Amino acid sequence: MILLTGGTGFLGGAFYLDAVKNGNGADYMLLVRGADEAACRARLATNLNRHSDRETADAAARLCQILPGDLQSLATSTDPRLDQVTKIVHIAADTSFDSRQSVWEINVDGTLALAGRARKMKHLQRFLHIGTAFCCGEAPHMQMVKEAPAASHTAPHIAEYTRSKAATEHALAAAFQDLPIVVARPSIVVGHTKLGVRPSASIFWYYRLIDRTGMLPCLPDGFIDIIPVDWATARLHDLLNKPDLKHKLYHVSAGEGSRTTWTEFEKGFAAHGHEGQRPYTRFDHKGPEGWKPFDAAFRAAFPERTLLNRTMAVGARKYHRFIAQDIAFDNSRLLAEGFAPPPRFIDYLGTCLASSDATIGEQFVDDASSFEFDEALMAAPVAA
Repeated sequence: MILLTGGTGFLGGAFYLDAVKNGNGADYMLLVRGADEAACRARLATNLNRHSDRETADAAARLCQILPGDLQSLATSTDPRLDQVTKIVHIAADTSFDSRQSVWEINVDGTLALAGRARKMKHLQRFLHIGTAFCCGEAPHMQMVKEAPAASHTAPHIAEYTRSKAATEHALAAAFQDLPIVVARPSIVVGHTKLGVRPSASIFWYYRLIDRTGMLPCLPDGFIDIIPVDWATARLHDLLNKPDLKHKLYHVSAGEGSRTTWTEFEKGFAAHGHEGQRPYTRFDHKGPEGWKPFDAAFRAAFPERTLLNRTMAVGARKYHRFIAQDIAFDNSRLLAEGFAPPPRFIDYLGTCLASSDATIGEQFVDDASSFEFDEALMAAPVAA
């Protein structure tokens, strides 16, 4: 029995569908929030339908076992099926970028509750914990980041999400050394090599926004580490199933071989006919002008001061701080295990652009909740 959390999310849904395609979907039990099993299966099917057709999604949602509940409920669960679990894949997370109590309750407290219950699983062989490569914090710049202990949660972090993920790794290392934990840290998961952004437009809107505004908060000869969800989930299955791994921590990332330079990025969007402002103009949000160059370009590209656009500007500023680091994540450990290397973002960029006729704002809706998309934003202008 394999316990999967996060199956109603982007990465978790793709991971579970891979298991179904691999012929072992019936071996899975999915932890899903819902009033009862029927409601949980309906939620799961709705999410899987974003990755597949309705018939396939419904069949996949019926195939697995369902454990209604959330991470915290595991601490007191007496469901006997939990005692038969041999592997755990923990993908569930609150990915909010803002300071919210739920980020810590789910990402830290929830993970520790799961680990506490895992201690009672006598047949447990592997606990695959999915973190984030950006738990390195905001300090690294223009480098290839290697696998190392996460930055302290008190170190500079751009988002509450990465801070909580760093704290989680430290807590697991301190209190659960007896568990067979393997940590996988994906970098930036964007799109699917065959489905494009149909399963989720998460983050893709932002890369279109860079091209539309022509504003780049980093060096043109810098780089970005982007991977597609189907390659990422395939590698997570590899890490779950390979009996003897050399390490307990792996970046699931583009690495040196597949990272994308901003020059390639600009040429790629131009080659596929995306409406953009080129060549890109670099701005330094820490410099004398601060965010003013970006704010002016954003207003020119998105002149309507709607709530959606205002929230999108907030989100873009956050993401700009991430890419201003100009970092990528070393994946040599992953490749040394014999796993397939990732495709390059520009090689499936055309598929992402062709898979949706939505506007940038419409695609942003997938991520809007991470930036407190609510009426409070109406009181605070975005432009500095």
